[in-house]
Amino acid sequence: MKPPGRCRLTAHEAQVWRSFRAAIQGEKGESAVAHVLDRSGLAVLHDAMLPAGGGRTTQIDHLFLSPRGIHVVETKRYGGELTGHPEDERWRQRFAGEAPDAPPRLIYSPVMQNAAHCRAVYALARLVDPTIQVFSHVVMTGTAVLSPALVACTLSLSELETLLHGLERHVPRGTLIDAWRRIGLACHASGHQ
Repeated sequence: MKPPGRCRLTAHEAQVWRSFRAAIQGEKGESAVAHVLDRSGLAVLHDAMLPAGGGRTTQIDHLFLSPRGIHVVETKRYGGELTGHPEDERWRQRFAGEAPDAPPRLIYSPVMQNAAHCRAVYALARLVDPTIQVFSHVVMTGTAVLSPALVACTLSLSELETLLHGLERHVPRGTLIDAWRRIGLACHASGHQ
């Protein structure tokens, strides 16, 4: 998307436009992942708002339940080139055509972001059964070219589909279902599901 044609934007207007464009791109990525998850036949929650401790909340793009545990999915739709390491707090983003000496944009690591989401999910699940496993998945839906270290810690949309097809299909039982219900109730209590 390009800003409205032939008008000069103030710095504030340009920032608002970039934020608006990023939100639309993010929604496109989340919609694509939601479609894949909804077709999986697994129990799924989208746009889940959960308590994060200290009176704070955290917004989780997607959750799904498998016989192995609860899966937490963070979706990102980036362009350009992303470099970094899974343990880095910030990843670096560059776009083609930028001056070689231009500083890279720093992006908060989706791996770190989703680790915080997983902690919030586990905080609820462990109240039912501390042995419940919580799995983290970062799905990249954009056109970004990732460095090898980042490829190793993320999934493409097709890799997510492969993961889903490889999961066992028997219905989760016992404490895992109880934990899933607790998470659903926590989402409803905050006005999300």
